Amino acid sequence: MLERLNDRLDAIREIAAKDILVVAGTAKSGTTWVQRMLDTHPEIYCPGEGKFGTLVGGLVKAVTDYNRILTHANQAVYSGDAYYVPWDDDHIAAAVQFLLALAWAGSRHKDLAAVRYIGDKDTDYQRTIEVWRDRLLPDARFVHVIRDGRDTAVSNVFHRARSEGRPADFRSARFREFLEGYARDWAAGVRRMRDAFRERPDRCHEVRYEDLLAEPEVKAGGILAFLGVDDRPEVVARIVAENAFQRLSGGRERGQEDRASFFRKGVAGDWRAHFDDAARARFAKASGGLLEELGYAP
Repeated sequence: MLERLNDRLDAIREIAAKDILVVAGTAKSGTTWVQRMLDTHPEIYCPGEGKFGTLVGGLVKAVTDYNRILTHANQAVYSGDAYYVPWDDDHIAAAVQFLLALAWAGSRHKDLAAVRYIGDKDTDYQRTIEVWRDRLLPDARFVHVIRDGRDTAVSNVFHRARSEGRPADFRSARFREFLEGYARDWAAGVRRMRDAFRERPDRCHEVRYEDLLAEPEVKAGGILAFLGVDDRPEVVARIVAENAFQRLSGGRERGQEDRASFFRKGVAGDWRAHFDDAARARFAKASGGLLEELGYAP
């Protein structure tokens, strides 16, 4: 038992010595593609979605309950004296970082000796980015992936339809209702991420899915340069080639659609095949001008 615990603690210490990176963005915006490319790099270990928000939410609830019990004991038993010391934000941050290291230690799939960065990818980060940026991961680097929200909406519809075993429907009242709420959420998430790092560009690198499609080696190289890891052309070419759409999709070329695959089509502008004029106007209005702000064509 103690030997196993010591082994786990050794792994946690190894991980705690690494820098942290986070890949964030709206679902179906290309975050998985970026995460896979980074994980292929010898200096980066970024295995996927750790769903750490669930750990953090559970921990915060547990600490809240714990503090309430300690405070009650101080008042009821010790006449208000601070005999028991409730946890503060520093305790919570330390516990979160320990839990993250423990999770990474249990899922690693590569030798960490040459690794500089330990990373995670999740679309949930942008919902509470200020907390992660300032309190929980104050030294982390963030990569923010942006994609035209109309394309992410289409990809989400196909993704949900595939998961639920039904055909995708872009003409129903259900889709119209979904689209307005989705456009608002997409715009809010993108703006939240951009605002969070507007004055700290050294902490966050922004990359667009459309630019990655057009110039994958240039844009992937830019991410590596931001992180300060090996960005020699041959290294960039390898991580791009090993995560090309043809390879991830099992041999299909970009644009060759398979609606049963997570990697469905891999193109930009697919929304034009599924939005009518009403849907186009509805999304533009609900997203509050962000499409124009980002330079996406109407």
